[in-house]
Amino acid sequence: MKPTPNKNKKYTLVISWGGMRAFYALGILKWLEELGYKEKIGAIYGVSAGAAVGSYRAAGYSAQEIHDMYFTSRAFGLSSINIFSKTSLLRLNYFKKDFIKDLPKKITDLNIKTYIWTTDTNTGTFMLFDKGDLTTILLGSMSIPGIFPIVPYQKHMLMDGGVTNNFPVEYAKSMYPKHEMIGIALNKFKENQKIKNIFDNLSVSYEILIRHHTIENMGIVDHLFYKELPVKILDINKKNMHKAYLQGHRDCLEHFK
Repeated sequence: MKPTPNKNKKYTLVISWGGMRAFYALGILKWLEELGYKEKIGAIYGVSAGAAVGSYRAAGYSAQEIHDMYFTSRAFGLSSINIFSKTSLLRLNYFKKDFIKDLPKKITDLNIKTYIWTTDTNTGTFMLFDKGDLTTILLGSMSIPGIFPIVPYQKHMLMDGGVTNNFPVEYAKSMYPKHEMIGIALNKFKENQKIKNIFDNLSVSYEILIRHHTIENMGIVDHLFYKELPVKILDINKKNMHKAYLQGHRDCLEHFK
């Protein structure tokens, strides 16, 4: 028997690190909206791209609106290549201008309680933010090592949260034990991937490095989405992005029908 969303319950949404695979999460959110559960999400945990999607959802944007904003972004275009930098391949300029320009200033200004997972390179430990400057913290959470520059914030130097914990479901469960949890894990490893360029090389390397963080606590997730996806983490092919979006919609329909 398929699980069905409980209209009398609140849900905690956890979205992992995953780069362009975040389009899969948007497809799932689209179907949850169609089911009428947009207002049933009581808390959101996000890592990296998952934090970006979660923050927009918490700000009141629909899955389709987020999809369209991502599709028109220049963040992964040639203009964002950081030719003269010694520390990263891409700049964060277009993420500020395109991805997160319409978000509130502070995390506490969001409509849903939101937690953003980052890594502090000064201490080598994780940081879970539920207050503070939303743009800066979000950019830090999205700062994939080597791809984007480390982001200074207060006394911290922030990088991608996936380095320390890619799928912090145990924290979500401990803080919201009465909520049902919807977990979207975006980095199921696909064997025999073709390596065509440096971004493919980095994508596969990161997947291998952090996948154990994802697998460890999957058993505590009430509604888990963990599939092989048609788009790579750093894949800017819009056709593949949209395929992932449609797959998320189908998988959510299949899970909850």
